[in-house]
Parts: sequence; structure tokens; C-alpha cells
Amino acid sequence: MTEAIVVQRAARKVRRNRLNALTIGAIVIVAVFALAALFAPLIAPFDPFAISNDILEEPSSVHWLGTDDVGKDLFSQIVHGARVSLFIGVAAGLGSLLVGLLVGGIAGYVGGAVDNILMRIAEVFQIMPAMLIALVIVAVIGRDSTLTAVAVILAIWPQSARIVRGQFLALRSSEFVDAARLAATPAWRIILFEIFPLVIPAAAVQAALDVGRGMLLEAGLSFLGLGDPTTASWGAVLRRAQPYLADAWWFSIPAGICIALMVLCFNVIGDAAGSRGSAGRRAL
Repeated sequence: MTEAIVVQRAARKVRRNRLNALTIGAIVIVAVFALAALFAPLIAPFDPFAISNDILEEPSSVHWLGTDDVGKDLFSQIVHGARVSLFIGVAAGLGSLLVGLLVGGIAGYVGGAVDNILMRIAEVFQIMPAMLIALVIVAVIGRDSTLTAVAVILAIWPQSARIVRGQFLALRSSEFVDAARLAATPAWRIILFEIFPLVIPAAAVQAALDVGRGMLLEAGLSFLGLGDPTTASWGAVLRRAQPYLADAWWFSIPAGICIALMVLCFNVIGDAAGSRGSAGRRAL
């Protein structure tokens, strides 16, 4: 029996170490992409929109990732595309977090008819595909990067709101909240200083996952031709690469790898944060 316990503990330790290594790797990759986006004008050897006669050239010492169908340097487009992808992804994560805290907090603390109305609105957004919602909103309000970020936030906020609402429902009847009410503490102070600090960690985990979702939605919108036409985008590269998948492998693969890698990294970071949060709650 003792040997079995030792083996189980050793296995848990190995899994924990693997998770830590994977998380550190994901953070490093995100940091590299963030630095590339920040210093894109210095790193990119060409203007991402500069057209040349070097059409569909394979990767070389001049064009590190080759060129596209009009001679634009793909490496420069990938580096500048990181700016758009990270901007919209981070904006989506923070925006969904703020909307979720506001809507979920009000619904969970007030309850009753207010809770029912807000959650029914959330359900309307949740039953429809996020891509369809974002697509319709972008088609209505425009294709600017900021407007695209707003559309993505409106498409993904319900999950964050439901998580916050669940936390509020669990905490609003706690002893420390009842004590604050007995002390005639205003409701806004109870929400801000008593409940929010305990809710934010769980909401932040969802926000990390929403960054990846936001980047994926942005890539999808650009792939469909609804991205910002004034900026370089990984999705736009994939859209133009479709007719050349069989003849120019370098056209589509780098952008596809970047999208998949960034979404995976933010999912790993979110999962790791959630696992640590669960372990901390068990320890308490």
C-alpha cells in the first residue's frame, strides 16, 4: 500500500514538472512573439505591403520565408501580422473579462429578475457560433482593427460572465459578506472589496483562454476577407495562399503555424493557471 502511494506521488510530481515545463515554454513563445510585434519595423527586412517582381519565390537568404503571389515578403508579413493578432487577442481577453465581471457580477449579486434577464441575453449570444456573431458585427460596424476587437469581445463574453456569476452566487451568502451587510457596508463596496478579489483569479483564467479564442476569430475574419485591409494579418495570408497550396507550400505554412502555436500557448497558460487555482483552493 505504501509503495502504491509513493508511485502515485511520483507520477503526480512528474506530471506537475511536465506541466510547469510546458507552461514556461508557452510563456517564452508568447514573449518572443510579443517582442517581434513590438519591434516589427526593426525586425522585418521589407515593407509588408511592398510589391516586387519576385513572385512566389521559395525561402532564400533574401526572402527568409519566401514571397507571395504579388512578390510581397512573407517574413515581413508574418512579423507585422503578430501585431494585429496579439492586439485583438489581448483586447478580446481583457474586454471579455471586464464585460464578464460587470454582467456576471450584477447578475450573481442582485439575483432575481435582473439575473434572469442578463443570463437570457448571455444565452442568446452563447447559442450562436462566435464566428457568426463576429462576422455579422464586423459587416455592420466596419473592418477597422479596433472595431474587429469590439466585435470579437461581443462574440465571446458570455462564458466569462457565467463564470463570474457562478462565483458571485457561491460567495454572496458567505459569512464575511453577511458580516459586511450587518455593518451597513454599501453594496458597491462589498462587490469591489469583498467579492471581486476572490472572483478575479477564476475570471482571469477564462480571459487567458479568450485571448486564444480572440486570435483565432481574428484570423478567421481575415481569412474570409473581413479583416482590416490596412494591416498585415496571418488570416489574410492564408486566404491569398489558398490557390497555391499544392505549388507553393511556403505561402501558407508559416502563417498557419503561427496561428496554431499562439492559440495553443494561450490555452496552455490558461489551463496551467486554472490547475494552480484549483490546487490552491484544495489546499485551503
